[in-house]
Amino acid sequence: MSYLEELNNIQLGAVDHDEGPALVLAGAGSGKTRIVTYRIARMLERGIPASAILAVTFTNKAAAEMRDRVERLTERLTDGFKKHYVTISTFHSLGVRILRESIAALGYGRDFIIYDEEDSIKLIRSCLIALDIKDKDLQPKMFKQLISGHKNKLLPPGAEECRRLGPKKAQAFPYVYSMYQAKLEEYNALDFDDLLFVTVRLFRECPDVLKLYQDRWRFLLIDEYQDTNAAQYALVKMLVEKTSNIFVVGDPDQSIYSWRGANIENILNFEKDYPGAKVVRLEQNYRSTNTILEAANRLIKYNSGRYEKELWSSLGYGEKVVTHSGYNEYDEADFVCDNIEKHYNEMGILRKDMVIFYRTNFQSRIFEDVLLSRQIPYVVVGGVSFYRRREIKDILAFLRIVISGADFISFMRTINLSKRGIGEATIKKIFLAAEKEAMPVVDFCDSVIKGEKTLPGSRFSSRQKNGLESYIAVIRELRAIAAEAPLRMIVDAVVNKTQYNEVLKADPETYSDRKANVEELIHKAAEWEDRNENGGLEEFLEELSLRSNLDDVDDSHDRINLMTIHNGKGLEFRAAFLVGMEEGLFPHINSSNTLEGLEEERRLCYVGMTRAKEFLYLSASRYRTLWGDFKTMKRSRFIYELKQK
Repeated sequence: MSYLEELNNIQLGAVDHDEGPALVLAGAGSGKTRIVTYRIARMLERGIPASAILAVTFTNKAAAEMRDRVERLTERLTDGFKKHYVTISTFHSLGVRILRESIAALGYGRDFIIYDEEDSIKLIRSCLIALDIKDKDLQPKMFKQLISGHKNKLLPPGAEECRRLGPKKAQAFPYVYSMYQAKLEEYNALDFDDLLFVTVRLFRECPDVLKLYQDRWRFLLIDEYQDTNAAQYALVKMLVEKTSNIFVVGDPDQSIYSWRGANIENILNFEKDYPGAKVVRLEQNYRSTNTILEAANRLIKYNSGRYEKELWSSLGYGEKVVTHSGYNEYDEADFVCDNIEKHYNEMGILRKDMVIFYRTNFQSRIFEDVLLSRQIPYVVVGGVSFYRRREIKDILAFLRIVISGADFISFMRTINLSKRGIGEATIKKIFLAAEKEAMPVVDFCDSVIKGEKTLPGSRFSSRQKNGLESYIAVIRELRAIAAEAPLRMIVDAVVNKTQYNEVLKADPETYSDRKANVEELIHKAAEWEDRNENGGLEEFLEELSLRSNLDDVDDSHDRINLMTIHNGKGLEFRAAFLVGMEEGLFPHINSSNTLEGLEEERRLCYVGMTRAKEFLYLSASRYRTLWGDFKTMKRSRFIYELKQK
């Protein structure tokens, strides 16, 4: 059987496209990766040299999978005697390849080094020192995030947009960005974003270099085109300027990464950018039942920024989409777990074929608690279990120090939260001296501050002494609170007295999620206290220690998947549970204030729904403890929209 006979008529029309621009609108589950690989095979079969074809995608995993599929497919066509070395690459790997060959035209050496995130932040920190910027609100990670955003938008230092920031940032950022970029050039180094930013600059400033690559790659294929940012868009546009032989596959309805810089307008404007482009709609879904697809179709039609298409399936209608409103988040979690057990015990659906999708990471905690209590194995995919998240472990370490000043592991974790200038060598000396004196480490440090003990072979600097004094003072204060206050107030006091919020602010990119996790821990403490009238801080920590290690006990690979919907893109499950379907949670409060933000939230819901093959559940709570308050919740508008005829 010919490989082309494996395609339906619409897919065949896309694969068989000759020359010129083409846009394949590949709906969820419609076999889009197959289209790209079969298109490459068809081009080779027609005599187009492998060296003239360039295929680009976003991740190394996707590129490797595409490369493997092309290799297996072309072996079928040639009986394995002829290898076809098509260039299949990620955008950033493509940038590296071009720059290694041609960056000398910009004055760099070809042996440039590539800085990772840590290298970049160290360089920014040195720039802040050189510029005498000491404001605690202006952290290296914050500047790195801003620089990355500007490079992905192709904005060089000095661009007007660089000044459209808050007052402090607007004043400092242009200088930091300029010095950072100058230092990179001085060190013959590029950061990760430069791999595209500098490649675009190379093409713009050196037309002869651009022509070299235009002549080399006469046919360009791009997967997941809806996820391209400004730099990727410009790079592609220049490469195909002469031939317009661009073949892109994507789906505006699955564009969910604007926070990474993805611009949905790139795919929506494709026909304007490439007049006369062939547009193919892949609407047959090979994954889900028609009941699920019709609900997803109804939902996504509320978006205006899209190409019209209607997903359908030959798999029949199947089970109804189930919506559920629980009294509170625990009632919701019980409903989900009841159905998980029903599918597993009565229908034989493996746990690994089921997923709990949530909008934000802090929502995993309730489900982890209920799954653990029922001894249902689970795995947090693309993230970390709630009780293993850094911020949770930090707060729990402070609580352990409050109970036991001898817990050296917790002392090491907390002593420099916030920074006190006490390095590893000094901490080791403190440990050895406390052991020699047979004293708990906190008591030993207290006696050193009071002058009752000394640290052999070392003297504290004034900064270290002040830092140690402030640390011991906080522990004393927390112990006094712990002796009288209820559990929730103890955990709340740890967060406030240690100024942990300032620690979180050091990483602005993760601040919101991590702050929500800390607030969820406070809520957990309040819940635990309500259920354990005679229990105190020690019992609370003991239970959490057991819970955080339980998932190590079960080696089974058949575990329920827990993940954010963003992490679910490209996956599929026999049963999917979308939880927390409430206004403020989903759509998220930070995204529902603008039409663009709301439409992306709706696309995210659409992506979650279309992961389900047979069973789809959407659940909400009427009441929920959220951000420290017991709130009355309103059902998500998305639930109403997917039901509208």
